[in-house]
Amino acid sequence: MLPIISRSCFMIKVCVPATSANCCVGFDCMGIALDWWSTFTFDVAHTTWVSGCDPQFGTPDNLVLQAFYHTCEILDVKKPAVHLHIETDIPFSHGFGSSATCIVAGIMGANAWFHKNLTKNDVLKIATDIERHPDNVAPAIFGAATVSIMVDGIPHMTYIPTADWQILAIVPEETISTKAARKVLPSSISFDHAKQQVAHALVFEQALQTGDENALFLSCVDYLHEPYRKALIPEYEGIHTYCQAHALSMWISGSGSSMLVISKDKKKLDDLADTLDVPWHHVQISQKGAYVEYE
Repeated sequence: MLPIISRSCFMIKVCVPATSANCCVGFDCMGIALDWWSTFTFDVAHTTWVSGCDPQFGTPDNLVLQAFYHTCEILDVKKPAVHLHIETDIPFSHGFGSSATCIVAGIMGANAWFHKNLTKNDVLKIATDIERHPDNVAPAIFGAATVSIMVDGIPHMTYIPTADWQILAIVPEETISTKAARKVLPSSISFDHAKQQVAHALVFEQALQTGDENALFLSCVDYLHEPYRKALIPEYEGIHTYCQAHALSMWISGSGSSMLVISKDKKKLDDLADTLDVPWHHVQISQKGAYVEYE
């Protein structure tokens, strides 16, 4: 069952973490939840309207509302008018799973609104049907790190508890659409690189759990997407060179343009931050996923 705090009146708040997909070597299957939250409040209203976000998103096409009303159809309930208020400082189209965050919020909001009993796996399936891939929605729902596969169109995921990592989220100004980021990818890679990718992904997953910083660093060599997407991010090479020189693990977050640098030693991340001329945030991996509060 989804975690729900007792309700006192007809106002529902859904809290959803930002996520980082791909995690260097886990292209289209691995993701982590970040302790960096957005909140979505659903309240009764005479007509549906949206506040708290850029006006371009305050329309009936808002992705949260789309997911909310899609879930109403699945639950076979009448679609209510709602006031949706959004609070977030997570940048849009920068690789932090903003669409997944909105989708999960809408589904969980509808489930809570009608006191239904969707499980986390139910939410994962509905969210994946909308998002088309589970690498962001899975950690947003379950927290920590997740690895997901699709079998006959159904998402299945594994929850991976992680060590106490510190993360520097580097956020360049430029935005990169998922479509543009996928356009630069190759249609195939060599067998040798595929073999190495599997090995790196397995070592990465284990190191993420155990806190083995050296193993994590050595495993962060990707052959599927980062060699091609890095050209879309002017800041990548300089940051990557610094990280290689200081044995810091880094990767492009989602399709970019943001990058994550991860370490057990916050001082190392502080030293890197001092060299940057682009925005950055200190975050951690959130061991819990989205949850609902009633107000």
